[in-house]
Amino acid sequence: MKNWKKLFKPTQPGPTFETLIKNEQEKLYKIAFSYMKNEQDALDVVQEAIVNGYKAFDKLQKPQYFSTWITRILINTAINELRRKKKVTFLEIEKYEQPAKDTQLSIHRLDLAEVLERLKPEQRTLLMMRFHYGYSIKEIAQIFDKPEGTIKSQIHRTLAHVKAELDEGGEKYGEA
Repeated sequence: MKNWKKLFKPTQPGPTFETLIKNEQEKLYKIAFSYMKNEQDALDVVQEAIVNGYKAFDKLQKPQYFSTWITRILINTAINELRRKKKVTFLEIEKYEQPAKDTQLSIHRLDLAEVLERLKPEQRTLLMMRFHYGYSIKEIAQIFDKPEGTIKSQIHRTLAHVKAELDEGGEKYGEA
């Protein structure tokens, strides 16, 4: 019994993996679900990411970056799982927003959802992390291991693309 207790003692000073992961679990599930579009697949991806994170926890040098580190592991795990299953992922805006009372607003949301579905997965992820989950540019840059300027320009180009697509809405569907 003493040998088992040695295995589960913290190996380094500071917060344990368990305490850090408890603070992140809800956010990790939401991100996984946005990729997998299925509760069971999202839970599987979160579980696999946590196992991978636990195995590599001793390599994490600065615990204050745990959130971005584990998020990056989760995103990579989700992308790998999607490649393995060869699924296409679409963002379903309706699951994250309150239903619209105004018909015109509903039409705009449907247009937005359609435009977001056509984005590349990385573009959709950037927009979700920045505007839905509230990550800063610096945090996103750390997660993607890219310079902040690159992330800013990618977000700006993606937003410009979304705006251009939405501006064409009246021409595509006729004026309301």
